[in-house]
Amino acid sequence: MTSSIALFFPMLALFLFTILVGGRLFLLRVRAVKRGNVRLSYFRNFTAGTQPDGLATGQRAFDNLMEAPPLFYVICTVLMVLHQGDHLYLALAWIYVALRVAQGLIHLSYNNVTHRAAIYIASMLVLVILWVRLGVVLLTIPG
Repeated sequence: MTSSIALFFPMLALFLFTILVGGRLFLLRVRAVKRGNVRLSYFRNFTAGTQPDGLATGQRAFDNLMEAPPLFYVICTVLMVLHQGDHLYLALAWIYVALRVAQGLIHLSYNNVTHRAAIYIASMLVLVILWVRLGVVLLTIPG
């Protein structure tokens, strides 16, 4: 398997983590409605009252997986299409996934903002490296 095709697997891992976080959020919402902690009508437009902190935190963790990670999915897809994947790209992709999973787990557990922010910054640095490296490679390819 080429490194370009292998880039699919970090994308799959991050996708599956996103599905797990979303599924957890859904179950928390159902439980909160059943217990009377939030009214079902709240979820119509998220303005009729408030939701418990645990739900808000779960929502933010899920939202975080919908913000920067699409840029990761795009760069991996571009690398695969252009057959530019190599072992360094693959290692960076797995590092990115590990950092995003760590950030999500911190967010959903003890939720230390300083720890979360440090991991977020590190993941963004990895994402920048992926994009800049490809840009440099493409600029240096003879025309």
